[in-house]
Amino acid sequence: MTVTHVPARPFWLVILLTCWLGAAAHAFDDEGNLDEMDEVRPGELSYEDIPVDDRIFERPWTSVPFNTAFFDYTPEEIEARWDELMAGIRAPFPSPGYLEYMISNYPEIVEGVEAFNGDYEEFSRRNIHVWRLFLRGDLQQAREEGIQLGVMGLYPAMFAQTLYAIYLSERQTEKYMMLQDVANRVRDNFHLLDRAENDPIAAELVAFTKLGYAYALGRIAEESPVPVIVFRRYIGKIKGGAEEVVDLIPDHPLGHAFRAGVDAGIMRRVGRATGRITYGARSTVVDESFRKAFEMAPDIPILNYEYANALIYMSRKRDLELAYEYLDRATHFTPQWSMDALDTMYAFKRLQEVRLFDQHYRSFRAFERHRRRFSRVTDHNLTNVLSPPLTMDMMENPEQYTLPPLE
Repeated sequence: MTVTHVPARPFWLVILLTCWLGAAAHAFDDEGNLDEMDEVRPGELSYEDIPVDDRIFERPWTSVPFNTAFFDYTPEEIEARWDELMAGIRAPFPSPGYLEYMISNYPEIVEGVEAFNGDYEEFSRRNIHVWRLFLRGDLQQAREEGIQLGVMGLYPAMFAQTLYAIYLSERQTEKYMMLQDVANRVRDNFHLLDRAENDPIAAELVAFTKLGYAYALGRIAEESPVPVIVFRRYIGKIKGGAEEVVDLIPDHPLGHAFRAGVDAGIMRRVGRATGRITYGARSTVVDESFRKAFEMAPDIPILNYEYANALIYMSRKRDLELAYEYLDRATHFTPQWSMDALDTMYAFKRLQEVRLFDQHYRSFRAFERHRRRFSRVTDHNLTNVLSPPLTMDMMENPEQYTLPPLE
């Protein structure tokens, strides 16, 4: 077993953060009760990077809940449809010419890569094959083959891992470790960014790097206690990365949506006023960023369900009907590849979760508190599309749904 550790912060800093956040983050809910959802477990403030147990990559992963043949495109079809398939994420196509330019100018991207022998045509075919695995939903194989191709193969590999972590990992702890591993591996290539940032040919790859890193941390932060979010400096890393993506690629649809989602997520956790004053989170930024994203790519499922989430995070029940509309819309798209399919499935699950909130909770904060408590008590990953949607029995009796410890 390999576990990655980061040196602990000084003890005095842990105490200072805990005391300060006791007043600032352990706010009271809408009914005047002390908010329990930001309670910190022992040890959570002792590391900045979540320790990763490499056994999660050695076990067989759960298969996607659809026939991968639906999205099994030939290499020729992938090249012809690349711009359509990548409309949201804007990943660069690994053509022989592109690879030759990148490797010639940034040779470290193939340092120690046995799969590259100077033949750009063959290296392109191998990279396209990894994307083919990812597009059709063979996520573990895409990861394993992608990381053998250096930096270029790392991107579809880590994208596949992110998709698996969010939508198919059963446990919250496993999800967090997988996302942390993505952030770690992408961060290891940050040394390339300074050199490549002003290169227009490399701009999409740089933006993809920043988006992947910030998105992985964002998915950890959205369910973490506020003291942990502050201690690990998630907001600065995530918000800064989101802004850099749209600075590099102004017409990046998911870059704008992620930028909006960051501000909405901050408001979800600390409220509008604290979010605006402390972190610069503004509803006007959310509205404008989503407007730009929808102008560029209106038919992406994740864009629609994230906008629905943002409406709830900012306005609670005031815009709930509009949130329902966008969640329902997200469930009706015809998927073009594995990410679309899993996004659509999650939108359906999220729709049922929002109905639970609407029907049984007066307070959004109480709903969030119960939801987060269920996940922390049971270790269930609530974004797993294979697990049943939340019910009131689950929310009220989480101890009855606890997953057994990992061996």
